[in-house]
Amino acid sequence: MEKKQLTGFIDKYHLAGNANSVRLDVKDKQLKCNFITDDQNVVGSVSMDNFDVEDVTLGVYATSQLTKLLTALDNDIKMRINNADGTAYSINLSDKTTNVTFMLADLSVIRQVPAMKQLPDFNVKIKLTKDFADKFVKSKNALPETENFAIESDAMGTNMILNYSTLNTNRITWPTTPEGEQVDLKATCFSANLFKEILVANKEAETGFIEVSSAGLARVSFTGKDYSSTYYLVQLQAN
Repeated sequence: MEKKQLTGFIDKYHLAGNANSVRLDVKDKQLKCNFITDDQNVVGSVSMDNFDVEDVTLGVYATSQLTKLLTALDNDIKMRINNADGTAYSINLSDKTTNVTFMLADLSVIRQVPAMKQLPDFNVKIKLTKDFADKFVKSKNALPETENFAIESDAMGTNMILNYSTLNTNRITWPTTPEGEQVDLKATCFSANLFKEILVANKEAETGFIEVSSAGLARVSFTGKDYSSTYYLVQLQAN
């Protein structure tokens, strides 16, 4: 197994430390993680195919510690799951010279992830290209204290607005082209920090979209080689 395959999967749910405690499920050589960020502003799911580990459920309480342990290993690694009475209690990861052990958590201490039921209609859909991601990350770095971004759409066009407010603020605005017909959508805000981390974690995706509903929900989805990821962002209230 390549370490970068595992770390790439972890990055997509960990989001730079925003979702630390998770349950990982392996079934039929597919690794899957449903998660919720610590601030509860994002609920998501990441799956990866061709994961050559037998069916198992793993409780990871401190993903940040797991990622640190992985830095001690070369890229070509082996994984072994240690079980007792049918329950996994640790992971052994090794390269040619080094072995690390990561202790697993009881599943009862991992927060339950709410199911996304009765999704609303999504009014605006935007393709997430490399240029889009680069523009957003560059803009967020220019306004590092900014907590929100908004998407608004009307007959004049669709705009991304970093640091949206009903008050006068420093902000960055740029136009974007939605998929399908142009529709009206009042400025709807979401977490700029989490969206940036989502874009960075999925930078190698082959396709990506963000869809926004006037009901106050955004769905961000990506597909890539052997993986898919979906994130639901809840609306933030603008000042």
